[in-house]
Amino acid sequence: MRAAVVGLPASGKTTLFNLLTGSTWNDVSGNGGFSPGNTTEMELRMAKVPDERISYLSDFYKPKKTTHAQIEVSDVPGISPSGNGAGAEMTRFLSYLRTVDAFVYLVRTFQIAQGALPVDYKIDPVDEVETLNLSLVLADLEVVENRLERLKNSKKMSDFEREELKLLEAVHPRLADGMRLDLLGLTPEQVESLKGYAFLTLKPVVLVGNLSEDQFLAHDYPGRKGFSDYIAENNLPVVELSAKIEWEILGLPGEDRQVFLKEYGIEQPAIAQLSRMLYEALGLISFFTVGEDEVKAWSIPQGTSAKNAAGAIHSDIQKGFIRAEVISCEDFKETGSTSAARAKGLYRLEGKDYVVQDGDIITFRFSK
Repeated sequence: MRAAVVGLPASGKTTLFNLLTGSTWNDVSGNGGFSPGNTTEMELRMAKVPDERISYLSDFYKPKKTTHAQIEVSDVPGISPSGNGAGAEMTRFLSYLRTVDAFVYLVRTFQIAQGALPVDYKIDPVDEVETLNLSLVLADLEVVENRLERLKNSKKMSDFEREELKLLEAVHPRLADGMRLDLLGLTPEQVESLKGYAFLTLKPVVLVGNLSEDQFLAHDYPGRKGFSDYIAENNLPVVELSAKIEWEILGLPGEDRQVFLKEYGIEQPAIAQLSRMLYEALGLISFFTVGEDEVKAWSIPQGTSAKNAAGAIHSDIQKGFIRAEVISCEDFKETGSTSAARAKGLYRLEGKDYVVQDGDIITFRFSK
């Protein structure tokens, strides 16, 4: 599963990308993109998903190796308020965005040096989100209009294509009015029928407010009330952070990080919270395998059966699946051991159709 960090130019996208992927000062050139500039090429890296449960299990088993869940994150060119380009370059940009599964909208809440951007625009978090939305809506609108033209010019349509035509004609005027597809109240069946188009406005979004150091310390910034109301009205997940502060802290030696986190009143870096939100927005959960060799978090979609979850480890385990021995991480922590959990009836045997729950610790039994 892949997420893309999108935002207007000079919003701090590359800095956020470096934070998500754990890239330090030594890993990137210059100052990690924290400057009034813009990425011109897509870049892809892996982001670790912090999870206190796997940290607990690692402390308990003291394995040779600990592996957290990961998601792919990409940094893409800034979306300009006046358009992101034209021709082949724009086509390439939009084609890439259709391959991702979720977006991180990065919204800047502070002013930067005059002339640093290709166009002038005021600091307005809501307007910035709507600008990003509109860019994606227009891209989806173009896809719908092209498909409608082909269907209407078709001399013979199948029953499926007739239903497709009816649905696209219904969503077209709403897209033309600037509405995202995920706000149109589409049924699960309708969403499923549209999957082949990889519509950008059907992909989940997590918002990030990027504050200046002064704004972060003051817990306030211009337009915050309107932004909060907008978030509540649209039921959007959001994280507020100062990418500059967290980037500087990331570059410190481990022993100094806690000192500065305390100085800024940060219990946990917001980037960790963002990673978890993004993981959930992608519809992923984690199950764990444990032992002295390795403690590992495995990523699977919500609703995955035990047999299919086994396939995340190896196809041979899925093919030869016999049963899953399961205990929740919370029950394991409460009882303190597998044997104590078994004595309390908390260690269960589950069949192939068992739906794996987030935080399950699983041992798979299978025939070779």
